[in-house]
Amino acid sequence: MRLLAGTFSAGVLSACSAPENGRPTLVEGSATTTTRPPFGQVLREPLNNSIDVDPDDVEEIPVDRSIVATASVPLINVYDRPDGDITHEMPNPTPTNGPLVFLTDQNDTDWHRVLLPVRPNGSSGWIRNRDVTLAAHSYRIRVDLEQFRLQVTERATLIFETVAGVAADNTPTPGGRYYITELLAPNEPNSVYGDFAYGLSGFSETFETFAGGPGQLGIHGTNDPTTLGTAVSAGCIRLHNDDISRLAEFLPLGVPVDVV
Repeated sequence: MRLLAGTFSAGVLSACSAPENGRPTLVEGSATTTTRPPFGQVLREPLNNSIDVDPDDVEEIPVDRSIVATASVPLINVYDRPDGDITHEMPNPTPTNGPLVFLTDQNDTDWHRVLLPVRPNGSSGWIRNRDVTLAAHSYRIRVDLEQFRLQVTERATLIFETVAGVAADNTPTPGGRYYITELLAPNEPNSVYGDFAYGLSGFSETFETFAGGPGQLGIHGTNDPTTLGTAVSAGCIRLHNDDISRLAEFLPLGVPVDVV
């Protein structure tokens, strides 16, 4: 694992702005942990519990694993189809000085169709294999807004479950599939974002901009655990600081996040 200095601000995860019902359940057999990132830095690459993937072997990867593409060039061109028209030009590293990562949903040796961290939510496009490196992992996150629950599975086995604070009714978190794009550590102690914040590929559908940022969704800690188990945020998912710190120990970038 490499770390690269960066800055966390309220404008990055900017769609975030009730008594605690329980503590997390961590099931025996979960992933090996790694060193906790220091404050004021972001992860430079997916953690070591991802495995490298040879493009020639993508069709042999088990269906319960996700393939994550990490940019290996300064600018990623996204196409509407293989050898088609360019729809997006995406810089690497990202504005938070972290790696540009994509979750793939179709792979071959030359091209990958990927989910894009852009509006509108659910956007996808094609990127060239020569512009990325590939890694695979078996984690999934499921957020149940009605039940105020966040669950993490590994190869379809539940390994972590906890109570969450979710979006208020007038600023709902849009349902759908997203993925983790970055892991940030706030510079200021006792931050409203807690000890860590995962940025997601999705955006608020209520706010085009929020607090100086693009209205990006996130999963983060909180300095007010009494709000957990309630509908309180402007779109993000809140966890107890103990919970987000535990997840930061082992979840890589590129983890699918299903919001239901």
